[in-house]
Amino acid sequence: FTAWAQMGSPAPSAFSLLSRDDWIYAGILGGGFLLSTLIRFLVKGQPLYSVLKYSPGFIGFGVAFAILGWKIIYSIPIALFTSIAIKHGKPGDNHQMPLLVFVVVFTYLLLTRHLHEFLDVPELASQANALQLIITLRAIGLAFDVGDSRFDRANHGQSRRKRHLEEDPSFLMMFNYLYHYCGIFTGPYYSYQMFIDSCDYQAAVFHQNYLDTGLVGEYTWRLKQLAWSLPIFIITNKIFPLDGLRSDDVFEWSMLYKLLYACMVFVVFRMRVYAAWSVSECICVTLNIGIYPSDSGPKCVIGPTDVDGFRKGWTDGTASANSLAIQNIDVAEVEASDGYRAGIRGWNKSVQTWLALYVHSRAPRSSRMVLTMFISALWHGTYAGYFMSFLVVPLCTAAEDVLFRLFPKGEDGERNRTFLRVYWLTLRTRGFDFMATGFLLKNWKDTHRFWSACYYWLPITMIALFFILTAIEMMIKPITKRPKMESTT
Repeated sequence: FTAWAQMGSPAPSAFSLLSRDDWIYAGILGGGFLLSTLIRFLVKGQPLYSVLKYSPGFIGFGVAFAILGWKIIYSIPIALFTSIAIKHGKPGDNHQMPLLVFVVVFTYLLLTRHLHEFLDVPELASQANALQLIITLRAIGLAFDVGDSRFDRANHGQSRRKRHLEEDPSFLMMFNYLYHYCGIFTGPYYSYQMFIDSCDYQAAVFHQNYLDTGLVGEYTWRLKQLAWSLPIFIITNKIFPLDGLRSDDVFEWSMLYKLLYACMVFVVFRMRVYAAWSVSECICVTLNIGIYPSDSGPKCVIGPTDVDGFRKGWTDGTASANSLAIQNIDVAEVEASDGYRAGIRGWNKSVQTWLALYVHSRAPRSSRMVLTMFISALWHGTYAGYFMSFLVVPLCTAAEDVLFRLFPKGEDGERNRTFLRVYWLTLRTRGFDFMATGFLLKNWKDTHRFWSACYYWLPITMIALFFILTAIEMMIKPITKRPKMESTT
């Protein structure tokens, strides 16, 4: 506030600390948390599970209509088409129906984003676009999960070490899942199976035990995250606004200041996301979403990985539990992991898992990485900056893989500290800053202006590094193998 006074400008009011969209999202998160808390603590026993099972879609649809108005119509064709396609899918089919839903829903998503260019309709943006993104993930994930479960049942349940849906969902249950108000605008993504588990009355004793012993703990670390990330976001957002990168003045800045500004813009973005997801996850755990026995080895979106541990603890009132299946971000991995792969895995874990389950694992092996990054960029939006950022990732991981082979971990499982510190401070962390600017600036003009002002240092460096390190690796291999060959002759 002193800075504003020195500039002769009035100090900002409390409402000016956040943008209009940020206030809307804050209201959505605050209202969702309040509603979830009221449901959880006012409704008891069997009625609670009926509310959790049969009402969340109607609540979510009502909230979306109140915020979006007639724009909610954009999302309805996705829900209708997916529901009809699933209902008319062939028994045992885990390819045709899910692939059809994938192609049609993604095509529709692209069409709605550009509809305003051909018709006199508002652009699909902000909260309306967020709803489309979440509905797209849920629709495609549901189609693949139903297809996999039908295939498993047609083959007499051969996948006994993996959980599958026990029955096909009804139209009502699909509606309640697709429009479930938890995360409908903000995420995180969770599967239909996780939704069903949250309202499973057989687990009432398990859930009650978790409410009595673990819920406060799950709130505590998430609210601590909110307590430090929100103030940092507000402060840094005022000092380093994104619009600063859209000016031609960037060509006058020193390279050091460009790197600093890119770093702080990415800090603003991360703090915003940390704050939002901490509240969104609290909403989910309040309604049992993502809560599983600790012995079941739960993972984000996948849920229990140890089926026996899940069955043993699901109805046990003394079993310990955790919410790892709904934890959408690992701050330590994002901030301090050693490389690009680990950092990416820690960020938006639910979408990363969605991409791994429904794109990466089902794509041809030779094109998995590129196709996964392409679909990720396509889902986020058709802006050039998205594609530029996401398609730089394969360059970074390819060069990094060679680099890490040349500097492997020691016997203690750690890499050389000096090497790791230099790499982390220069290529890894500054590289994430660079890619984030393209993601945030979005369009080609702004992204190209800033990247060219930075001499496109990241992709150029990674391409050069890949070829240089590959050449070194090829020269080293014969040297390391020669003594072994001589000793055997």
